[in-house]
Amino acid sequence: MHWIRGEELGRGGFAFVSKGVIQQEDSSCLVVAVKSSKSSECKSLVKEKKLLDRFNNCPFIIRCFGDETSQEDGQELYNIFLEYASGGCLAGEINKSSNAGKGLPEPLVKKHTRSILVALSHMHAMGYVHCDIKPHNILIVKEAGVEDTAKLADLGSALNMRGRGGEDEDDDDGGFRGTVLYAAPESISNQTYVPQSDVWSLGCTVLSMLTGNNSPWKFDKSCMNAVDVMMKIGCSDQIPEMPRKLISKEAMDFLKKCFVKDPTSRCTAHMLLDHPFIKAAPLAGRCSSSRRRHHHHHHHHLASRLFHGISSLVPTCFHLHHSAAVS
Repeated sequence: MHWIRGEELGRGGFAFVSKGVIQQEDSSCLVVAVKSSKSSECKSLVKEKKLLDRFNNCPFIIRCFGDETSQEDGQELYNIFLEYASGGCLAGEINKSSNAGKGLPEPLVKKHTRSILVALSHMHAMGYVHCDIKPHNILIVKEAGVEDTAKLADLGSALNMRGRGGEDEDDDDGGFRGTVLYAAPESISNQTYVPQSDVWSLGCTVLSMLTGNNSPWKFDKSCMNAVDVMMKIGCSDQIPEMPRKLISKEAMDFLKKCFVKDPTSRCTAHMLLDHPFIKAAPLAGRCSSSRRRHHHHHHHHLASRLFHGISSLVPTCFHLHHSAAVS
């Protein structure tokens, strides 16, 4: 593989992302995001690459084009090559709308929500929970002649639900994974992760899109530290506040079905695909066992802004990834 590393786009605790260009066999160039870590600290990236390969037949999960090691500045790096999202992450779109004093237009929220529901349904059907759904992990892909597409990214916290004995056997150490402000109550209170946990987190993401607030929760002076915040989300009977006068009845009902405290009574992603709020939303494609060949994607501009700052209401330590995932 002949490729060139370009400008750095972001950096976390164990990995960094750069813009890159791959020269293909037909002499065309593919713009990618190169996610890299030291080879000695690459366990999370190796896992992410395997999972992206496993989910590569879903058009709403960011695509991986391969991996390679390189020697740079006297150290060995492990690199995975991802779609480059020239539209950045969904959190950036939300920030722009917030600066304008509003949320995203509801038709756009419906479209993005439907795309992520398809991605989650696909992951859940294959036995995985994403565990860290939030605007920062949803990337906006811009492609010539095609509407912007939201794609699910950053699988470093994903959990295999299908028991022990598989290649992900050492995945579950029983600790917290994800981001507290978007986490389901059961994930905070007893580190339980089920498909419906992703649905709660999706509800938080949808609420952020509708309101323009990157934090789905509002805190008063009684929540002055991390423990208070975690108790409110994980142990109280409260749910995120929904602006009834600002959103449609369908959006309100959709959120209510996401914000059910008992995960066994919460809707699944597959069920929500039939909800009136998003049922009529446009969809760029559907999961299929066949994808366009690699060279058909040379004009894609995909993933980059995989790192973020969390709300100033809560310390940055509230973003926790399992193992060596980027934080």
